Amino acid sequence: MALVLLRPGMPTAAPPREGTAKVAPRGYLFEDTFDESWDLRLLDGKPWSPLPVWLRLALEVHRRRGDYDVVVTWGERLTFSLLALQRVLGGGTPHIAFISQFGKPNVAGPMRLFGRHLRAVVTSSSVQRDYAIRQGHVAADRLFLIRFHVDAQFFQPRAGAGDLVCAVGAEMRDYPTLFAALDGTAIRCHVAAGEVRVPGRVRLVKDRRVQVADLAPRPNPYVTIGRKTVTELRDLYAQSRFVVVPLLPSQSDNGVTVILEAMAMGKAVICTRTAGQVDVIEDGVTGILVPAGDPQALRAAMQALWNDPERAAAMGARGRAYVERHHTLEGFCVNVRQAIAAAMSGTAAPRHGWWEADQAQSTSSPDSSAR
Repeated sequence: MALVLLRPGMPTAAPPREGTAKVAPRGYLFEDTFDESWDLRLLDGKPWSPLPVWLRLALEVHRRRGDYDVVVTWGERLTFSLLALQRVLGGGTPHIAFISQFGKPNVAGPMRLFGRHLRAVVTSSSVQRDYAIRQGHVAADRLFLIRFHVDAQFFQPRAGAGDLVCAVGAEMRDYPTLFAALDGTAIRCHVAAGEVRVPGRVRLVKDRRVQVADLAPRPNPYVTIGRKTVTELRDLYAQSRFVVVPLLPSQSDNGVTVILEAMAMGKAVICTRTAGQVDVIEDGVTGILVPAGDPQALRAAMQALWNDPERAAAMGARGRAYVERHHTLEGFCVNVRQAIAAAMSGTAAPRHGWWEADQAQSTSSPDSSAR
């Protein structure tokens, strides 16, 4: 099966490819799963054009549509511009798309117009999958639910002092509640973010970026703020007793990347209970869920784990075991590839539960990078 994967805006420099995952996450394994992977390099040598890159990519892959049995897109603008071209110009190659949030206006509208023309859709949120089916965007037998991934070799348990906690990420984060919860506790915390997006009433129209430091009502000598490189972030997780993911209410699985990284590092996670974040943390087992916008509840959860490091460590160990069973990068790669093959052969996606190919039962052993 000739397959092309399209992800716009990827860096042009090749990522480090050493298999031990010492210096960087092994994201290249995902591209290596496919016969060919294209990003902006598809436009190398093409004349300059005023058109946006995502539209130029869509035009180019449609021009070359005869080269492939299936096109897989990851990115909303690229997905829907290619779908529109396929509908208007005809002759489109079977198209499978990764879509994470079906309720956004820039997704919901195009899905109503073009969603039925997709051969299949892959998503990693059970809540978003159910929403897409209820809204009629995608038939259940064409919507593959695949667990999100983390590089469990790069993010793995490491020795650390455990003398602080950390919070990471910028999307839909509720740092004012975290700062209020930390006030008066003397718990050291580093917030690994520079700014956050504050959503407006009209999503993506009136949003604004705010510096995290500006969200703190008063200086706290125990709180530091600043972005980290990926290796610095790994060190920060290692030094932390547990990880806090404070979220604004949302139907999406915001925070899933940080949650999985923390669990892969063997850290317990305290997370806001939201409608969309339901697939990863088992409350009281691998982490603690707290009500949204409730600093008192968050403070109580943090103090409970801070004062009981053995409980925090046990939660972290269970989280690491869960990641190894369900969320490895190797397993994700195999599952995606097998779901694409199933969609092309006419095999229906499971109507309930996750798509997990038999071949995806992998571990994070050093040899797994050779798959």
